[in-house]
Amino acid sequence: MTVRHLFVADAIGPMNIHQDSTFGLMLECQRRGHSVYHCDTDGLLGLTSGAKALCREVNVREVQGDHYSVGDPDHLPLGAFDAIWMRKDPPFDMNYIAATYILDGAPDTTCVVNRPSSLRDWNEKAAVLHFPELAPRCLLTRNMAEIKVFQRDVGGSVVLKPLSFSGGAGIVALHPGDLNTNALLEISTRLGQEFVLVQEYMPEVVQGDKRVILVNGEIGGALLRVPPADDLRGNIHVGATTEYVPLDAAETAVCEALRLPLRDAGHIFVGIDLIGGKLTEINVTSPTGIREILGAGGPDLAAALVDSALASGST
Repeated sequence: MTVRHLFVADAIGPMNIHQDSTFGLMLECQRRGHSVYHCDTDGLLGLTSGAKALCREVNVREVQGDHYSVGDPDHLPLGAFDAIWMRKDPPFDMNYIAATYILDGAPDTTCVVNRPSSLRDWNEKAAVLHFPELAPRCLLTRNMAEIKVFQRDVGGSVVLKPLSFSGGAGIVALHPGDLNTNALLEISTRLGQEFVLVQEYMPEVVQGDKRVILVNGEIGGALLRVPPADDLRGNIHVGATTEYVPLDAAETAVCEALRLPLRDAGHIFVGIDLIGGKLTEINVTSPTGIREILGAGGPDLAAALVDSALASGST
């Protein structure tokens, strides 16, 4: 029987095929002769008779601008798929959570990457609080006065990270004496109504951070991402330069400490971020980096990820 994959993701048309990990995974599945299907979260249907997807079969090709074609829409039960790839980009809001409730309805024979319950439990910013020995000092709060106390206690410089976004959106650095301090705190917390992760500023960020792809807890490869001179963030889409690099002993130790917790949580595809040997984020919703690693001479992690997903679904 044909192996089937469902990708729950944003629209395929705007994808940058040279950078989009979802496209790379689709391409790998198709190379194997597997059937590839796509829907957005509006195609997920939770019914008392069983969860389904309103989806379309997709064919992809490595020609930007003419990189896909789709078939007619079809209703298929989630159990019709060998693997379901939850690749919907944040915001991580109630719509996202509701989608994971439906994906909970997939049978054990279908591997959902990553496990829906763990997507809800592991916020990409806040999850580092569970690993204090690996991370810089952090505070999760919506109390603006407490942020100022924490800023003083860690030496004056912090990074503010909203919990619901991805790709570096909304991340700002706050340094001592900044006349915009109060305004930035008001914006980041929405006047104290929303939680933010406040993280000790790591000066090593100017030399770049490392995005490490973990495949079922194992180190797959790493990219050094150096931010542009006028930006704090090492995200590729904001202009960071990348290089495929090895990990040093301290960075490898961080990955090893995460291996079993990630496996136990059902996180097959994870991208962690390291600055100065410290764990700053654990990206589990729609990690990126596999296309850049391959393009820079690293391993083909799409193949390793598909192997891991299919092996998990068959157990």
